[in-house]
Amino acid sequence: MNNTQYTLLILEAYEDEVAGGAYFDSLARVYREHSSFFKKCAALERTTANRLIELLRKYHLTPSAQITLEERGALDARIEATSDWRVLMQQSIKSYARYVAEFEALEAMGPAEDQPILAALTAHEVKLIEWMRLEIGF
Repeated sequence: MNNTQYTLLILEAYEDEVAGGAYFDSLARVYREHSSFFKKCAALERTTANRLIELLRKYHLTPSAQITLEERGALDARIEATSDWRVLMQQSIKSYARYVAEFEALEAMGPAEDQPILAALTAHEVKLIEWMRLEIGF
């Protein structure tokens, strides 16, 4: 295992989860009729980020500032919120499959003691896709 690559991927995953929480919070404000759904997604992102903090500490990783990550997520939401809600969900379902594959690869790199957190990272992405499919009746 390339430890540097592994730890950089953990750091990236954490930062993406923090940004993801802000992303879904922003979508909740744009798509008010689906706000409870997006708030549920945001909560899952935050829970996943919080689990990753253990690995950040273990590997002495320093993430970008919380506000910077939240601004990134909010900006992503503003860019993507220009489309129809259903189209956004369909695109997200397709694109999030890439994250599942990336997280599975990260799991394969990680030591045994990191596996519960890494498995939860992958599982949360699978859960998001599942929720989105249910939300659009897919």
